Amino acid sequence: MPALATEHGKTYDANMSSEHVQSMTGRRLQTEEKIISAAADLFLDLGFKKTTVRAIAKRAEVSVGRVMSAGDKDILLVKCYDRWIGRLQSGTYTPTRPASAKTRRMSAMASAATNPVPETPGVGSRRAAPNAHPTSAVQSHLVGIFLPFLEFFASHEDLSRDYAAALMRAHSKPQVFETLADDLQRQLSSSLISIGISEAYSLASAAALYDSYLGILFRWAASDMTLDDATEALSRTVAFHTQLRRPV
Repeated sequence: MPALATEHGKTYDANMSSEHVQSMTGRRLQTEEKIISAAADLFLDLGFKKTTVRAIAKRAEVSVGRVMSAGDKDILLVKCYDRWIGRLQSGTYTPTRPASAKTRRMSAMASAATNPVPETPGVGSRRAAPNAHPTSAVQSHLVGIFLPFLEFFASHEDLSRDYAAALMRAHSKPQVFETLADDLQRQLSSSLISIGISEAYSLASAAALYDSYLGILFRWAASDMTLDDATEALSRTVAFHTQLRRPV
């Protein structure tokens, strides 16, 4: 027997109403997905400034008003970067421009350091046990976690500068500061723990490394830093956080 409810003196099927709401929500999400996909294609092809809301609407086959209900250009660019960063994090996005020779070397070193490093027994130095991978390999692994993002930003420098500016203007909560940030910090923390750093210190260092990474991206957007400069700056920060000694 259907679940009936009454509103304003009228009786209706509550289950059918719930299904209708879910269906509308599903269609709305599908439409927003089309809009973000269209915006992403145009931002990559034309750049942020040359992409118009009207062009996004045409590409997505929706009205201009429907595009604006999903967000203005700033919010759409932030949502696009949330998507790209999420795919970079999951390994399902490949940067479009080849990395420099130095960055390829860093990537190769990072790949060689992907196996967890045995935790140092007891207290004392944060350095790994004698049979563990050298700290330099762990540092390369940590830098390697960030390399796909740095390479993506380098491949789309102008758009990334527009993204940095959009983050400052957009009145929204980007995933890059929420779920994506949490996931990346968990990866960093796990690697730090693997070389004998306590959990409390590893969590603090992972948060500091993530903040340093964001700071480097904003510096990059506002200066003439190169990919190698950004990688080197991040490498120095990683070295600092992997060479500290914990209190006895």
